[in-house]
Amino acid sequence: MEKDYNRGISQEQLEAIKKQVTGLAEETFTNLNLSADLVEAAQMQLLKITISPGECELTQEFVATNLFPRAVTGVFRDYQMTCYRICLARTQDKELSEDLAQDAIKYLLSSRKRVEKVRAWLARVIYYLLYAHYRKTDKEERLFLMLSLEPTPFEQWLLSEDFMEMREVYPTLVDQLLQSDEYKQYDEITSYDSIKEYAAAHHISEKLAQKRKNLTLRNLKSKALRSMGWRCSPNILNYRQYEAIQRFIREVQRMCSGDESIKWIKSLSPEHIETMKKIQKVAEWGITATGEYGYRLLLFTFLEDGEQFVITFNIALSKRNSVSIQSYKANIFVNSHTIPAGKHIPKNKGMAALFYEQIISLLKGN
Repeated sequence: MEKDYNRGISQEQLEAIKKQVTGLAEETFTNLNLSADLVEAAQMQLLKITISPGECELTQEFVATNLFPRAVTGVFRDYQMTCYRICLARTQDKELSEDLAQDAIKYLLSSRKRVEKVRAWLARVIYYLLYAHYRKTDKEERLFLMLSLEPTPFEQWLLSEDFMEMREVYPTLVDQLLQSDEYKQYDEITSYDSIKEYAAAHHISEKLAQKRKNLTLRNLKSKALRSMGWRCSPNILNYRQYEAIQRFIREVQRMCSGDESIKWIKSLSPEHIETMKKIQKVAEWGITATGEYGYRLLLFTFLEDGEQFVITFNIALSKRNSVSIQSYKANIFVNSHTIPAGKHIPKNKGMAALFYEQIISLLKGN
């Protein structure tokens, strides 16, 4: 049996793939701004794809016929789950949420107008689909009334980052946010016509004023996301937590450059220390909350020879935002399991996900 293996991907190859995926996204989805999401999805797919000696290398044909379709499928599955969660949070009706999530995706693919902020657009469509559904039935009058009084869904505000719409959304969660110190400070900053005016009024530099705005904005968004149950995104971190994680990642990079003064270096095995010294750069990172102070931090890196190296740190962030390593795991490469032909594996707890061919068919109106 032929053994699958991962080939190293150089920075030049990675840039070429990004460029090709961007071009394919603009050519395929002319009315949808999907380039950034598809490039990110393609990068994640590169960590999972295995290439056998008899198969093609990472050629343009491979990207167009294999990597790009996988990225498209993954991105639309994520969009569909976003719609599903928005709907389920309001209705607690799984079947209705699944149906409306698929309808929203179909509306997106059939759009004849340019859609720039896809997630915000989908949140708005889900809201109107819900409104229309309950307008046609005599049941759930309370939910219909709630939707009637909710001209702008919270997720649309959150994902579009239009914080001026915040006061118009449903009060269940937002009332708590409006009373928070984060919102009061953000509201005070944005009450001025410009950062320059705010800086002058508080006798600080414009640079410091902008930093203060960024800090309060991130803290407010973090509080909102955590309240909504988000766990897997760097956006769940408040400003100080984000700084602490960035500082930890910089320490990893310093250690890779041979700096042995890092305090936590002794917690790693000698073999992993030697391997990590060969790391050229940290290409990407992701984080998942595992508890009140616990997190799982994934670092996707490249070794000197271009080989992929993935490190998983289970860490704790103290109240003062100091990082302590609880455990770690390192992998030289990431393998993917090939699903046998004809084998159907349910995804997203039973929700039927659209495949690439179905997405393209709907896009063309077939």
